[in-house]
Amino acid sequence: MGGSMAIGADEFYAVASSDDWRLTFEGALAHYVCPDARRRVEFAGRVVDLEPGGYGPDLELRATGVTVRLASSFDAGGLPEAAAGLAASVSEIAEELGLPADVEHLQAMQIAVDGGMDAIPFWQAVTGYDQVGDADLVDPLGRAPGVWNQAVNDGRDAPARIHLDVSVSADEAARRIDAALRAGGRVADDSHAPHWITLADPSGNLVDIAAWPDLP
Repeated sequence: MGGSMAIGADEFYAVASSDDWRLTFEGALAHYVCPDARRRVEFAGRVVDLEPGGYGPDLELRATGVTVRLASSFDAGGLPEAAAGLAASVSEIAEELGLPADVEHLQAMQIAVDGGMDAIPFWQAVTGYDQVGDADLVDPLGRAPGVWNQAVNDGRDAPARIHLDVSVSADEAARRIDAALRAGGRVADDSHAPHWITLADPSGNLVDIAAWPDLP
């Protein structure tokens, strides 16, 4: 699968040919409902046997099912085409085993800290995370949200030192934003739409709802 070309979201979904998957800034995600422990292990074993190369999968087995993440290291240029083919194969295995997909709760989340580069050692010390690149700290077990050091007070109308980034599919982003506004929130900054929209709660705390950029 090496040397795979980069593709956008529309091409990914076309190749994957399944509605099981959603794209976030952590890669392509799918969750299959499976309360039976033996069947979860069987599914995971068959996915591993696909020989996915460098495109995943990261598998998380829980009592309620299995979450699959592919191409977790993609960049802004898109996802590798081979990851879409792998997604199609994973979906076929799930269908053969009778495992339904749950797309409603698929998301990626990180904590953005307005601390600058000099704050990274502090956050690494208190979290025990590994540093990846210049500004990212990640859970070495891949379970808890990452920490991203950035400047967040650039023109926004509410003070903040820490905010959440929530990455979901485009259709889910619209639902989340509508629900947040009905729950008393407001739009604090939409200048980066459709890539992300910043919402504020009634106390001014911020969250970015980020959708995959080339989806409608």
